[in-house]
Amino acid sequence: MAEVTKERLGAVALQEALARDLRADRWRAGERLPTERDLGARYGVARNTVRRALDGLEQQGLIHRHVGRGTFRADPAPAPDESLSPSDVVECRLILEPEMISLAVARAGQADIARMAECLRGTDEAADLAAFERWDAALHDAFATGTHNGAVIAMSRSLARVRERTDWGRLKARGNTAEHRAILQAQHHAMVDAVRQRDRAEARRVMREHILFVQGYMFGD
Repeated sequence: MAEVTKERLGAVALQEALARDLRADRWRAGERLPTERDLGARYGVARNTVRRALDGLEQQGLIHRHVGRGTFRADPAPAPDESLSPSDVVECRLILEPEMISLAVARAGQADIARMAECLRGTDEAADLAAFERWDAALHDAFATGTHNGAVIAMSRSLARVRERTDWGRLKARGNTAEHRAILQAQHHAMVDAVRQRDRAEARRVMREHILFVQGYMFGD
């Protein structure tokens, strides 16, 4: 268990280092990154650690991978749209995400479910709000990618960009209590369990309950 934790922490550190390099334009949009073997040698980590870090970067939309061709820098994401209010975004998520996770139940493969479980562990072990928010966003992105529907993934990631804004951070900090964290985590676990059990109705129900809970403590609705 200690070795798994060490590998996961190494993957998170490598993912953050590569993300900084990508955002600093070390590689241009469309440029191919070094191979997994070369990255492992450069950063002194195992290929499994590199693979996990690249999984995370792909979830963030920073890279895209093609079997047999390699890993490429994705086009930079547009800046968060300041015209979209956090309350509007949460309302839109309430429409989208219950059906999104229902589709993920039907289509997610074992690799998708493993990614959900990894994000779930990340939220369990998060030491502060920033880490929790990062893993929380990654978990919802894992539900989106589990649909294997490009339009759903793009819509979900477009809405998720509001998390990068300071007004979102202030609203989420308002509900950063141990009690709220425990409720959110229970809901996260229930959603991942529903995906594992292929229970579309339960996944849809818990996701709706989850977003309504977030809406309630962020906006007092």
